[in-house]
Amino acid sequence: MSAGVCYIAYGLRARQETEQAIKYLRQHHDWPITVIGERVNGAEHREFEDPAGTGRWAKVNLDALSPYTDTLYLDADTRVHGEIGAGFHILADGFDVVLAPSTKQATDALWHIAEEEREATFAELGRDLLQLQGGVFWFRKSIETAALFAAWREEWQRWRDQDQAALLRALHRQLVRLWLLGNDWNGGVLIEHRYGAARRREHEAQ
Repeated sequence: MSAGVCYIAYGLRARQETEQAIKYLRQHHDWPITVIGERVNGAEHREFEDPAGTGRWAKVNLDALSPYTDTLYLDADTRVHGEIGAGFHILADGFDVVLAPSTKQATDALWHIAEEEREATFAELGRDLLQLQGGVFWFRKSIETAALFAAWREEWQRWRDQDQAALLRALHRQLVRLWLLGNDWNGGVLIEHRYGAARRREHEAQ
């Protein structure tokens, strides 16, 4: 068994954000790190062609791209502020995927998804769905998660835009053992999330 962390970075700003994210993670953990896309100091490098350069296609292929049996995926614009090894412990207890719900729920659910995909997702899953985020999650390689990622890729290719609605539709298709964490684990005290920082234009970040 091996455990490690994956980041995805395409473009200068994403690389800079990932470098900072790794510095924060290293204050608390010494897990091996792989960055898909750009070369980043302090991490192994994995090349992968993402046609749009957004990292979305890389994310839905993460099961094949990660060199680890147990993987923690972190967005480039996250900042870890404490011990987060519990995610790996939960995988060891038999769960396939560990993540936190989005802070946006009810009438705000899928607010960032383009209207056509959002309405199609509501039509398929209902408007009372629980929105999950895709910026911080753990997964263990297994038959179940391989099937989940295959479904995620298929659902993402329907619109080729954001990945969260596609993930919800994939989870509706493929049953996995899913553990939900609290908000502190994504955009909270434990794992800060600088939403969109890795996608800002270079002149806006200076």
